[in-house]
Amino acid sequence: MRSIKTKLFSLAMAVSMVLALAGCAMSAPSTVGSIGGVEIPAGIYLLAQYNSYNTASGVAELATGETASDVKAVLKATCTGTINGEDVTAVGSDYVAQLTTRAIEYYAAVKKQFAEQNGVLDDTATAEAAKTADSLWSSNGDLYTANGISKSSVEAYLLNAQKAKVLLKMTYGPDGTSPVTDAEYTDYVNNDCYYIEAVQFPLVNYSTYSMADDDQKAAIMATAESCMAELNETATAETASSSALYTAAMTYVPEAMAAMGSTMDASQAVYYAASQLYTPSDLSSYGSDEYNNLTDPLDAAGMNHWTTIDLGTTVLVARKIDPFKTYTVEDLDSMYDLLTSMKSDAIQDELYAAGAALDHNLNSAAMNTYSASKIKKNV
Repeated sequence: MRSIKTKLFSLAMAVSMVLALAGCAMSAPSTVGSIGGVEIPAGIYLLAQYNSYNTASGVAELATGETASDVKAVLKATCTGTINGEDVTAVGSDYVAQLTTRAIEYYAAVKKQFAEQNGVLDDTATAEAAKTADSLWSSNGDLYTANGISKSSVEAYLLNAQKAKVLLKMTYGPDGTSPVTDAEYTDYVNNDCYYIEAVQFPLVNYSTYSMADDDQKAAIMATAESCMAELNETATAETASSSALYTAAMTYVPEAMAAMGSTMDASQAVYYAASQLYTPSDLSSYGSDEYNNLTDPLDAAGMNHWTTIDLGTTVLVARKIDPFKTYTVEDLDSMYDLLTSMKSDAIQDELYAAGAALDHNLNSAAMNTYSASKIKKNV
């Protein structure tokens, strides 16, 4: 039998271990310091770091067999990308650190300016942030939790993004400090955007998810050519011609679908006709300035002239027209949120610069506690 002294010693050791463990748990800092007097909660820092890691993993030069989920490999790899408008090549850990700093600077600048300018979030913006947080948590909650990120941190991050949208309007909106003029809107639409009418002919059988073979594609292309010829006769006006567009879709899209072995009601075919303003962001997905698969064929055809465009998985019969023949600046801004597409990059650049210029009182020890090396990509 152990002595009372031995038992007391063992009890003391156990208590000291519990206290030590409790001390470790309590030592995890709740913030990583402040920027411009704005406190950066640990959860916000960890989320910014996690997002930065995901960006870095997409530009990391990984060896064969290494993946974006291999945290050690990514942090040691060479990463090349753009940060603050400059080309940057750095080891992964430094690349993540630079992106993380930039993200929390932006967070601080938004929060500070929003408060100073007495910004207000409406119920719609708050509800959108909550809904997006619910969606992200539903799909990634376990992974966020494993990385020390709470749902409330995710929602706070999203609310800050909503505040940035308010700052956009407070700066460039009609009542802003530097409102965008009608002339600027008009110039943007005429020189940077494309207003396109189109009938779409899929080259994919969505019942079997198989691509059209050569014979099927030839038949669909012939149908598209017939559609183009009809539209060049019936829809030659400079204004949008919904009636002619929908009539052509109802006639020719079912024919093209039949070539793929599918049947389609004429009433369903109208959904394959559309008129839309494409902003620079929309157009960028079709190629570069060197060659754009959508805009270059339209430019070659000229304004108001119909042409066929093979986009790989679909064929378009399309033309570019002047939207101002039908709509006003106010109409287009309401329909396509021109303000955001025109000025979102500008306000972001301004906020990034403002954040970088603020006094930094960050706690290096706290940030080391939340080292990127502890990121988890699997749970």
